[in-house]
Amino acid sequence: MQYPFNIFDKIYKKTAEIDIKEILLEVISNDLRLDPCYENWIMDMGNITKAFCNILDTAAVGFWLGSKRGCKRYHVDNVPLRMLVTYTGTGTEWLPHETVDLESFERGEPNEKIVINQSAIQFLNPWDISVFKGGSKGILHRTPDEAMKGSSLLMRLDHPSFWEKINQQNQSHVSSL
Repeated sequence: MQYPFNIFDKIYKKTAEIDIKEILLEVISNDLRLDPCYENWIMDMGNITKAFCNILDTAAVGFWLGSKRGCKRYHVDNVPLRMLVTYTGTGTEWLPHETVDLESFERGEPNEKIVINQSAIQFLNPWDISVFKGGSKGILHRTPDEAMKGSSLLMRLDHPSFWEKINQQNQSHVSSL
């Protein structure tokens, strides 16, 4: 595997495993693809992708897989729903609503001011599957410090409209260069 890497593409429910294998060709070594666990990992990502398509009632989702994470500050995603799975490294850090000082968050204060009770901070475990609601009533979360400094591998799934919006932004950025 080449580090660090980030890949982002649209994955279709009907061809999820094939689509995922295809986009991983550019970042996964031949040796790793021959590992017996590789096919299980592909099936896992494919099944999770299909489940998220069912949740969203859509034929495809935006798929992001990367080893470089960087959401240092607590935030709420600007999407209706986002599915996350950390395959290696520390999982996403999140806050139960009752432990959040919303006024501090809205003022842009640092994390230390946002968290009312440090002992209430929650972490997802590797291979946990989570669906985070975004928007005004979404869950505040961030990348844990350990995941920004150490090795990590995160899969993120979004509604296809989010993927299309990002793709359009990337295309306009490339054409303006």
